[in-house]
Amino acid sequence: MEDVARKHGFRVFIANTDEDLEKEQEYVQMCLDYQVRGALVVPVGDPSRENLVRLTEHHVPFVLIDREIEGLDADLVKGDIRETSRRLVEHLLELGHERIAAVVGPLHSASSRERLDGYRDALLHKGLPVDESLIFTAPMTRDMDASFVDALVLRSDAPTALFLGNMFQYAHIVRRLRGLGLSIPQNMSVVSFGNTDDLASVDSIATAAVQPAYNYGSLGAQLLLERIEGVRKTSTRIVLHSEMVVRSSTAPPPVRMASKG
Repeated sequence: MEDVARKHGFRVFIANTDEDLEKEQEYVQMCLDYQVRGALVVPVGDPSRENLVRLTEHHVPFVLIDREIEGLDADLVKGDIRETSRRLVEHLLELGHERIAAVVGPLHSASSRERLDGYRDALLHKGLPVDESLIFTAPMTRDMDASFVDALVLRSDAPTALFLGNMFQYAHIVRRLRGLGLSIPQNMSVVSFGNTDDLASVDSIATAAVQPAYNYGSLGAQLLLERIEGVRKTSTRIVLHSEMVVRSSTAPPPVRMASKG
């Protein structure tokens, strides 16, 4: 966003909501107080509609990034989240996993629902039932609590693989698994939406979807500038492809020995 904005003579300030609706409300008010020309917004979720409507009421153009708000006519730049989620889970299925747990973000976020839809799509296409007890929601922030993993891996029908929503979830959950004495991928395979830059993830073991985050910002900023300059009146929706990178966090499921009856 900054690269594109600076080329056109605009200055940028960044505010992180930490997935907190009240913070989002405060930052929207700050946009109004500073009389910004426009905003790129990664909405907290469906409840963000009220905050975004305030921008519209004050004639502040905005572009949604990564998450859409159902029924809200707005410019949008996002990834092919549902399709990418399906491909990540299909990778696990192709390795032979059938018990796959999913951890996504809160379901008031469209992107979390899309992740879950992709997970379901992959299982159903394979003819496997969707076990609701293997689906979890957790914050997609650095302070998430991964203690629910303990009971999950101690189940008699424990999963052999995990599909995770982002790298914060990946970091916390893998740390928890290792604390329980489990190895990745020998005991548990893991896939996730991952690092957004191949250089940043050069030493990562995570099989992950690499999203074109730079393009989210640059294209979003370009759409916003078109709105500010009055070049375009109708909303534009851009969906970007994510690349799945297979690394060493996935392997065929471990062989489980049957006990004598």
